Amino acid sequence: MLSERTILTVLCGIIATAIITGLMLADGATWPSALIVGLGAGGGTLVGVTSLMSKNKSP
Repeated sequence: MLSERTILTVLCGIIATAIITGLMLADGATWPSALIVGLGAGGGTLVGVTSLMSKNKSP
């Protein structure tokens, strides 16, 4: 079973990807470029949330 921290981290990455991709599409970008930027933002969010979670290891 996945822990709450893992689920939270994955959901943050998915939400960031969806929001940035939607904003890029609303700005008039094509699907491939919007998806590339969205995936980059989602990956950056995963790295950031993971590093924040590892610094604060309270139960």
